[in-house]
Amino acid sequence: MVKTRNLFILLLLLCIACHHASSNKQDVMRKHKFKQIDIKLNGLAKKLGTTVATSGGGASFDGVTVPEDKLEMRRIVWIDGSIGKAIIITQNFDNGNIDSPDWDFQNFAWLKDGSSSEKGSPFWQKFLLRKARFEKMDSSIDQLLQQSLENLNAIKKTDLGYDH
Repeated sequence: MVKTRNLFILLLLLCIACHHASSNKQDVMRKHKFKQIDIKLNGLAKKLGTTVATSGGGASFDGVTVPEDKLEMRRIVWIDGSIGKAIIITQNFDNGNIDSPDWDFQNFAWLKDGSSSEKGSPFWQKFLLRKARFEKMDSSIDQLLQQSLENLNAIKKTDLGYDH
């Protein structure tokens, strides 16, 4: 469990460091599925002064790198004082089927400034949806984004730690 969490955190930090959207043909095809969600995410990102990232890398499934054409995600990342904050939508391949993934909708915060220890940077995370069907996320996007803003606006440095 700790190893999986550490790998997830490492993947997240890598994705954040690579915070950019790719514009290849496969992205255009995948965006159709996210059409309504992307409208909401882009509106929120604009209000927060940032953009929506739609690509990343480094994810693996049973030790095998997931092909880029199978990897879908959405991230809004912004900095609030000394705390980094993110709303993250990622595929969850725990169901064992790379062609029919479930989805996670997560709020994440981390200490942006200061030095990190051997444990990494202190963080906070909360899953609003875990291993959910895409349709559930799509139909409740307004409530998920509202709850995300409430959660992340309430985060303080004292909420960040290493065991979440």
